[in-house]
Amino acid sequence: MKILCCASSIVSVSGIGVGKCFDDIADADYSAKTLQYTNTAVDVPLREIPFSNEDIIRMLADDYNVELPSRVYTRAALLSILTVADLLKSAPSVDGKKVVVVNATTAGGMDKSEIFYRDFVADGDADIALVAGHEPADSTKHVCDLLKSRGADVVWSTTVSTACSSSAVAVGVGMDMLKCGDVDLAICMGVDPLCKFTINGFNSLGILSKNVCRPFDADRDGLNLGEGAASVMLTKDENIPVLCEVLSCETASDAYHQTATSPDAQGPTLAMKAALKKAGVDADKISYVNAHGTATPNNDESESTAMVNVFGEKVPPFSSTKFWTGHTLGACGVLELALSAEMLKRQQILPTRNFEKVERLTPVCKMEKAELEYIMTNSFGFGGGATSIIIKRV
Repeated sequence: MKILCCASSIVSVSGIGVGKCFDDIADADYSAKTLQYTNTAVDVPLREIPFSNEDIIRMLADDYNVELPSRVYTRAALLSILTVADLLKSAPSVDGKKVVVVNATTAGGMDKSEIFYRDFVADGDADIALVAGHEPADSTKHVCDLLKSRGADVVWSTTVSTACSSSAVAVGVGMDMLKCGDVDLAICMGVDPLCKFTINGFNSLGILSKNVCRPFDADRDGLNLGEGAASVMLTKDENIPVLCEVLSCETASDAYHQTATSPDAQGPTLAMKAALKKAGVDADKISYVNAHGTATPNNDESESTAMVNVFGEKVPPFSSTKFWTGHTLGACGVLELALSAEMLKRQQILPTRNFEKVERLTPVCKMEKAELEYIMTNSFGFGGGATSIIIKRV
């Protein structure tokens, strides 16, 4: 049975659209941007989606015919609704279809919970509605409601939280549901807004760069956080237009440390090898690797080791796009899957910008035309979780 990706959507620092994000990575000024909506005392570059919550509610009504009932919505919920509303514009109709939804997030509705905590500490009282959407599955519920309003029979939904590999794992769950269940479509997605919890948490670990991040550079000094939401629709139907075939999605863990990957890259190596085996693809057939590439000293060293472990001396062209999108945490797996599918379509490799000094491996640093047939895209998370997805040109 073939699993095919028939639609995709990205909401990112570029705004709305896979093509817009792709073009900005290729050409945009990647210097740090002024924050408009994120309230933080931590002075580091952050990649913020250029819409307020009020903007999103207005766009949903005006551009997507989605009228939201009056209530408190977390930013995660609004971004989730927006990416799926955008997805449905280019996707096959969901009317009458049996659909599963697999969402992913790390922070959930933390942005409103932070406001509740602030108010409670200050006054001993706060609006309980602010924490009604705290749980990660809140955004999933809103997506299911949107799909039902379009006639979908949502037969099952779940929410994944495996740190920064979350939405990549969601793709694997969606694939399994299509293979094992009486299901027509799987919507796999991820979302994470910027909030104090994540910004302060990563700052406490000392892994936020004060400059635009430099994936795989010998002098890299940390990551840039970004906010994002992304979604893909998977299907078994071979009679509709599709973006790519999804051959495999495999996960492993080295269980080495709470936040660091092991120096020998056991988890990433196992995931990448398992993905190749499941896909039935030899390592030398991979045309390009979309690297996790966070620009932390640990991740990029470990990921370089994993690529050498898997590919030997002939590591395929690879790059990281996080210099532009930032690390979107629970959203990055699907976001980068969507970008990888766009690379297959355009037969172009997106570059890693801001790279100057070689440590071990050199990423692609400018836009390149290439014959792309198979792409591996990697997502690694805290706790040693590592997920690799392989897609094929159609």
